[in-house]
Amino acid sequence: MERQTVQDQVYAQLREALIAGAFEAKEAFTIAGLAERFHVSHMPVREALRRLAAENALRIAPSGTAYVPDLSADELDDITRARVIIEGAASMIAFDHLDDSDLATLTAIVARHHASGLAGDTPAMTAANREFHFHIYRAARSPVLMSQIENLWLRSGPYVRILSDRMEQLLKTELRDSFTAHHEAACKALAARDAAAFRAAMETDIQASHGLLRQLIAEAAG
Repeated sequence: MERQTVQDQVYAQLREALIAGAFEAKEAFTIAGLAERFHVSHMPVREALRRLAAENALRIAPSGTAYVPDLSADELDDITRARVIIEGAASMIAFDHLDDSDLATLTAIVARHHASGLAGDTPAMTAANREFHFHIYRAARSPVLMSQIENLWLRSGPYVRILSDRMEQLLKTELRDSFTAHHEAACKALAARDAAAFRAAMETDIQASHGLLRQLIAEAAG
């Protein structure tokens, strides 16, 4: 197997883990530790970490240890602003390409998302949320926009983790049914062929998550 292929595999697996919130803010890992984990030499791990650091998903200490950036309310605000602008635009572009088959797919994803919440299955909820958004963004047929969106989700990893860590508790509150509300609104807007309402639902979903995360960050800091 060529070294570049190994590098890509390590990079892809680490990237996926970061997007899914598998690592906590400030969590550190060494090249040697990751090389052992992936059963590869140090070189592909070092290259994968360099690429992720270039994407601002990781930081590299002078010692060579990589770590997940700390939580920052200001950074969260900045990421959210960018997400609303870019993902809102992608949703609008995608709208004309989404048909009845896509609506059926999105509706089924929302149902799985809701069922996962009722079951308290946080990983399944996180996966369904991402699947819903990216099904729509892919329909925009814009590799440039998709690249920007993926980077924003990559940088959101530590925030996904803090939300996931609190999800079991949140699902016992009145917030339980709110986690799919905006996705349901987006599906209704798509069914009604209301592009403005569709974009508004997608943007509101991002903003609602931001508000909740802001609260969780404040609680953690306190």
